[in-house]
Amino acid sequence: MKIIWRGSLFNPTGIATAYREIVKELVKKGVEIQAEDIWHSGWEFNQGVEFLNKPIDAKNVDFTIFADYPHLWKNSYGKPIAYFLHEGTKLIDGWAQKFNLVPLVIVPSQATKNLFRVNGVASKIEIVPFGTNPQIYFPEQRENEDFIFLSVNSWTGNKGDRKGTDILIKAFDEEFKDEKVKLILKISTFWEKQPLEFYLKSIKNILGHDNPNILVNSDYLPEEELSKHYKKSDCFVMPTHGESFGLTALNAVSCGLPIIITKDNNSGYMDFLRGKDSVLWIDAPKMEQADRRFFMEGNLQPVPELESLKKQMRYAFEHKELKEKAYINSEEFRKWSWENSIIKLLKILNENL
Repeated sequence: MKIIWRGSLFNPTGIATAYREIVKELVKKGVEIQAEDIWHSGWEFNQGVEFLNKPIDAKNVDFTIFADYPHLWKNSYGKPIAYFLHEGTKLIDGWAQKFNLVPLVIVPSQATKNLFRVNGVASKIEIVPFGTNPQIYFPEQRENEDFIFLSVNSWTGNKGDRKGTDILIKAFDEEFKDEKVKLILKISTFWEKQPLEFYLKSIKNILGHDNPNILVNSDYLPEEELSKHYKKSDCFVMPTHGESFGLTALNAVSCGLPIIITKDNNSGYMDFLRGKDSVLWIDAPKMEQADRRFFMEGNLQPVPELESLKKQMRYAFEHKELKEKAYINSEEFRKWSWENSIIKLLKILNENL
């Protein structure tokens, strides 16, 4: 099988990380791929995948997979397929029409499929979930002197960002004053990278004072190093305003961490977190307009409640047995692997040859 992959791949964003793992697994299965990513190509973690930039014979291509914003699609060879995602309740104007030009659309979650359907995407839609690497993300027993909450997400330093970092900072500061508790913010905003001092100033602007128990790491880390942050922590916190899948959440629970996350039926992480006893839900009864820099007018996303987040962080801190439940559940979460994702993807592709 030959595929031309057009879209995010060679950059440090979450979606590119997911697509990179998918493409690497496809190559392992003998698929020949030529990749075209208009965004970035100079990151050090791309060592070893440079061969994906080499051209292949377009006459024999089976599929062109568009894994980028629909308005950037151009020139397909073989059968065109869309593999993309979005969050919230509304697609960007014109996207549905673009998706309806291809016979098959692949999405990572039931929530994304629902979003596409209610917004007019009539093409065949198949779910191929993102995955985790069980050789990297696995639990390690560790006892910390301080209880550590971990967040791994992008943050521009502003209030109202989709990942809810500002809410998390405020909740932690209000709930834990003189106790041996720390919050680690592993920030990965590579398209708008800022020095450490910028984030510390942003935290002070939110709180009105410094908090030495809030620690920030904004350096790029390979996944082998990043996984160490998960393994040395006690609880993962994600007061997000919406996710098409939730890759960091899956990595966290695969490492045996309890997770505190927004209760949102429009988010893809419900596919693997729903009904698990190591998950603490943040109430989000209200909806509001999503960030207009990235989302359409009328795209509504949940508002995680500050008091509910504080309550769940307190519960995780005081109920250490939650980690035992998370450790047991991690075995099931690690079955959501990239290898299993590719088995499903290849089955779908072969059925559509």
